[in-house]
Amino acid sequence: MTDEKKTAGQVAIDDCWNRIGVWSEAAEPCPELESVDHCRNCPVYASVGRHLLDQPVPEDYGKEWTSVFARTTTVTKENIQSAFVFRTGGEWFALPAKLIQEVVDMGVIHSLPHRSTTILRGVVNVRGKLELCFSIGGILGISRFEKTVDEDEKYISPERLLVVEWEGERLVFPVSEVYGTFRFAEGMLQQLPVTVSGSKAAFTKGVLSVEGFDVGFLDDHILFGALMRDM
Repeated sequence: MTDEKKTAGQVAIDDCWNRIGVWSEAAEPCPELESVDHCRNCPVYASVGRHLLDQPVPEDYGKEWTSVFARTTTVTKENIQSAFVFRTGGEWFALPAKLIQEVVDMGVIHSLPHRSTTILRGVVNVRGKLELCFSIGGILGISRFEKTVDEDEKYISPERLLVVEWEGERLVFPVSEVYGTFRFAEGMLQQLPVTVSGSKAAFTKGVLSVEGFDVGFLDDHILFGALMRDM
């Protein structure tokens, strides 16, 4: 800001807003402020703005912006995935959400004569159709676990049946509790701790942190491949 007249191109600009206007510290302000309240509302201020916009474009202006728009930019696309989180026994796991067809209420699991095992539980009625029912806990080596609930807790998630479609096959397995869908970036999937071993390590891609608790993200190809071989 200065009290001198400024020049842009061939047009002399009297920056009265800096001399006697709202941006001035002069003892005697512009008398027009009583009617316009602010220099932005003054026709003199608007006229100077139009003069500046009407000035010829500097010779280097076009070249400068051409070079700006000609720059190549690298856009990094973050791979966002969706996991469906559930609890079996006392541990939390997740599968790719796209595999989950539906979640239904727990039904009666009917054992198959001479066929039922710790992994193949039997068959269950899902909307009038008998589906094979497997035990995720059985193949992962998870023992049965009863969740303890504080007396003040108002809601206890019931056991449910997850209906999964994998490579054209529908598979059903019971879970102790359902959390739901969780979206995560690829970098959020952490490596398994060295303390995890056995079946859990073989069938798990990595660990997700979901609201403060660890969730094992299962490798569906290895897991369901093993289930189909067992069947």
